[in-house]
Amino acid sequence: QSGSVRDSLLFSREALSEDSYIKEQEISSVESIKSVGNIKNVFQVFNKYIVIEFEDDVLWMVDQHAAAERVTFEKLKNQGDSADRQNLLVPNTLKFSLKEISALEELKEFFSSLGFEYTVKKDSIDITVVPVEFVESDYKKLFDEIFALSDDIKDISKELNRLREDILATMSCHTSVRSGQYLHREEMLDLIKRLIDCENPYSCPHGRPAVWKLKLSDIDSNFERTY
Repeated sequence: QSGSVRDSLLFSREALSEDSYIKEQEISSVESIKSVGNIKNVFQVFNKYIVIEFEDDVLWMVDQHAAAERVTFEKLKNQGDSADRQNLLVPNTLKFSLKEISALEELKEFFSSLGFEYTVKKDSIDITVVPVEFVESDYKKLFDEIFALSDDIKDISKELNRLREDILATMSCHTSVRSGQYLHREEMLDLIKRLIDCENPYSCPHGRPAVWKLKLSDIDSNFERTY
């Protein structure tokens, strides 16, 4: 059991900003939570969802990938130049078209601020440093999905301010915690703690719910139990 993971968030309409992505139908499931007690039990089901039982008869079911996306998104968004980086023992070489190479050259400083370091060549890049969360990522797929955010690759660097959060959300999909991945208890507790610390723990950066909250009374009612 862990008494170190506590919920200090106010789940209320007032806490939601216009860009928080949470949908109206999702608010009702979390808005009544003011605080919860210590974690009594935590376990994983289907290698996909984390179930947390709190001491005050509250149950959370968390989509582990949506939660990890939210955590990574807010870390990327708020970290500045303080990204935790990992040097690759062998540079990862990726081939790109001339347009893509040109865009990568212009976006080099932007990606550096997020923890990616690469050398641009004639028709490829050599990635040498990545954020720790992306050590196991498919970098080619990551960059291809970023390029797909705009109809014209050249517009990505021109419209960086407008596309910045879309880029971060796309990157967050490549987080190290995936659906279908087994997690140890310590990993689950760490993910929940970091989710609770997020500005918006309700959903992933694309708007999918991350937390489903149930009270014991709700479960009892479903089974027509009054005692």
